[in-house]
Amino acid sequence: MFYKDIIEFGDRKFLLYRTVRESEKLDANILKHYWHCDTVLKKENVYYFCNEIKSIDYAEIRNDNEASN
Repeated sequence: MFYKDIIEFGDRKFLLYRTVRESEKLDANILKHYWHCDTVLKKENVYYFCNEIKSIDYAEIRNDNEASN
């Protein structure tokens, strides 16, 4: 499966898995668990099943001995 849609919500980003129209028969929590999604967003009667793209803090590690050669 190819992921192509990224949703930005504030300073957070989500990888979109599926969209489903809201209905009385739909239980978003069951589908969230079934599709292994960690987040469900809703806008204009559409559920967006997503996984959050985690941001990480990192520091570049350099070997100064190699840089001087």
